[in-house]
This record gives sequence, structure tokens and C-alpha cells, in this order.
Amino acid sequence: MMLPGELEISLKISIPGYFLWGQNKVRRRKTIKGIMMVEAGEEKAFQIIKNVGEEVAIEKLKIEAGKLQKGYSGAPVVDLETGFVVGITTHMEGKNEEEGKEGTAISIEALKKIWPEMPPDVFHFYLEKFDVITVNIKGEEINRHPHKAAFFTEDLGNGVMLEMVVIPGGTFMMGSPENEEGKNYWESPQHKVTLQPFYMSKYPITQNQYQAIMGKNCSDFQGGNRPVECVSWYDATEFCQKLSQKTGKNYKLPSESRWEYACRAGTTTPFYFGETITSELANYNGNDIYGKTPRGKYREETTDVGSFPPNAFGLYDMHGNVWEWCADDWHENYEGAPTDGSAWLENHGKERYPVLRGGSWSFNPNLCRSAIRYDSVRRDVHDYLIGFRVVCDGGRTT
Repeated sequence: MMLPGELEISLKISIPGYFLWGQNKVRRRKTIKGIMMVEAGEEKAFQIIKNVGEEVAIEKLKIEAGKLQKGYSGAPVVDLETGFVVGITTHMEGKNEEEGKEGTAISIEALKKIWPEMPPDVFHFYLEKFDVITVNIKGEEINRHPHKAAFFTEDLGNGVMLEMVVIPGGTFMMGSPENEEGKNYWESPQHKVTLQPFYMSKYPITQNQYQAIMGKNCSDFQGGNRPVECVSWYDATEFCQKLSQKTGKNYKLPSESRWEYACRAGTTTPFYFGETITSELANYNGNDIYGKTPRGKYREETTDVGSFPPNAFGLYDMHGNVWEWCADDWHENYEGAPTDGSAWLENHGKERYPVLRGGSWSFNPNLCRSAIRYDSVRRDVHDYLIGFRVVCDGGRTT
């Protein structure tokens, strides 16, 4: 039986990493003394921003697939049909090994009443639909399935936009297994890392984006939609600082663990495409092979970002094109590495090299694996093999 003030609607929605469904009951309740009271079998209370006496709406959400994890409070609830954000999660509950548990979300309608001064661009999320490709050890396509990813945009001026993809929180094994072809000792030991949700730029930072923020572009391979290169680690961090000042968000270089987690996108294979890659899937030196693939194309230059298929998180060019600076200082192996997704820092002197990830257009496929990590380049070096992408923290309260 529906209670007075309730409205039952059917809506296909998602939060990062999960698809949700159901007859979602929109419950309208008045707030009392700064607490929003929600009846869901038993009385539960959620702290709101300030005391208001107006009716607000929240939606009961039911998980259809996937496992619930802590850290999703504040994540956008995206309408899968329109791509618009319809709410923000406020409480996720249930045991990790179980499915079918419920969470709650506050609708944008309600949040605007609670937070009248809410910035207008907070909920400008969009939905991208794409295919995820898997290949066998010969590089032959064996699977292609549709995926979706939520992202928001930053307007950098003069028609230049930065797209930031929602990366769901989760746990993964960082590093390469002992039997992985091309494994290096500095990719060990494999260890479990648990990360909260965050946002990562859909592509490596482009020359147009770099020009918009820094007012210059010193790349060797000129092209507005090509990745910026010939930027030092210091240049990349300065870009993050200026972008943060412009947007009011905290932009930075990704930690190694964030980078690898985002690259793998739930895979455990050497590449997010599977057991190998081909030059039709990424920009690298196709004269060399990995696994049992035939030789491919060597383009001898960067390519426009997004020229190749994305991974399951909706990120492009994580294998090849340009090496990407990370925030971490270089360490010879993972003994003592952080397990919470944070950057591993000692000092930022020139004597300690930072970490590079992802490979480049000039390197062999072995050096483009998800687990590959590279040093040997000082922070002040400008090289046409090296670019970067950015991250910022996701909205969460737990």
C-alpha cells in the first residue's frame, strides 16, 4: 500500500559502477530540526544541510546487479534513457557479497530546496554509450558488448571543454601476476588496493585544453585534439593548479594506483582489451608484437585522442599514444606501498624521479601494459613521448 504523499514511478537509473532499476517510490516528507525522516521498513534519519520546513522528495533505489560498496554517498544517479542526473545518493547499505539491497538518493528537486545556493553546474552530468572490445591472444576480437559511462564537463573557454569521467570506487589487485609475459620485478608484489570513487579526464590532456589553461603549447606533433607533449612534470602540476583555480575543484595528477585501477577497469589481463593489443586498438610501435599477434602499423607520431576504443570505464588512450605523468615518487617495488589509492611520496627533489604510466606511440606493446611503470625521466624533462591526464575527487561522505 502506498502512503499519502508517495508517488510510484518507473525509471532506469545508474550510479557509478552499478545499474539500478525498479518501481521507485518518491517519498515526500517534511524536514524537522535539520533531519530528513525516511520511512523504509524502519525509521531512518539522514542529516541534511540546514533546517527547512518544505516537502522534499527522495527515491528508493534497488540494486539489480553488482555489489554494494561504501563510499558512494554523493555519487550522481543518472537516468539511463536521457543521461541526465536525477539525484544524488545519500546512503548505501547492504553486505558486499549480497545483491538486491536498497540504497537511498535525494532528488535534485529536493536538494535545491535544501541547498538554494547550490552551484548551477553541479549536476551537469552526461551519459556516453560505447562498445567494449575483448580480443584473444592472437588479437582477434572475441567479444563486443555495450557499456555506458557518466561524465561531467568543464568549460575552459573559447569552446574548449574538458570531460571528466566518473570512476567507481572498488578494490583491485595492483601489479602484474608472476606468469604475465614481459613482467618486471618493479611491478611486484601484487597487492590489494581499495579506492573511493573519483573522476578522471576521458582523454590525455589535449593541446587545445593545455593552451586554454596555460596560454601556450610547445608540443612537437601539433594538433588541437592530439595529446599535449613536451611538458615536464612541473608543467603538468602547474596545469592542475591553474585548472583548480579556474574551476574551484581540486585537480591533480593521478596516483599510480588510481591510474592502474582506472586503466584496468575491472580487468586482470595484461591489457584492458584482453591478453594482447593490436595497432588497430592502440597507438604504439606495431613493428613489435605481444602474445601471438601479427605485426601491425607503426605511426611514428601521436594520434588524436579518442581514435581508438575505450575501456569499460569509458577512458581512452590508456595504452600507448603518450606516457602519462603520475603524482608518485618512484619506488623500486611495491613493498610498503599505500593501499588506499593515495600517492606514494617521499620528496619532490630532482634526485627522485616520478612515475610514468601507459606507454607511448614509440614503444613496444609490452611497455604499454596496464601494470607497466617507468622511471628514468626527471621531473624537469620535456619529451615528445610524455603527456598527462588529470583527476579530481568524487563526491562522497563515507
